[in-house]
Amino acid sequence: MLTDIIAGLCIGLAAGVISGMLGVGGGTITIPGMVLLLDTEQHTAQGVALAAMLATALAGALVHYRQGNVHLKVATWIAPLAIAFSLLGAWAAGVVMAEWLTRVFAIALLIFGFRMLLLNRGDQGVSAG
Repeated sequence: MLTDIIAGLCIGLAAGVISGMLGVGGGTITIPGMVLLLDTEQHTAQGVALAAMLATALAGALVHYRQGNVHLKVATWIAPLAIAFSLLGAWAAGVVMAEWLTRVFAIALLIFGFRMLLLNRGDQGVSAG
């Protein structure tokens, strides 16, 4: 029980830091963390991750907004479709067996990870000075 609490705290810490720094959804950390470390079923891990992301997304968006990194016009174009299709995606996840859902999630993470690793964006970094 204590090890589960410690693992959960570590998963939350890692998800918060990584999602805040990199702009990725906390689910990329929390879902594998819960499935692999806490022996949570895939559907449950996804539900918990989505609930937790409400708070982390709001906090991260607020900080990025204050830093001038949020383009509200673009967000208003993306948000309605993201909301609508998240409902469709949640429904679809409910009809897929957990084993296949886990596999599809892992494959998606690999594809996105390799794409980002190989992507050359030129000199678009942010200077600290």
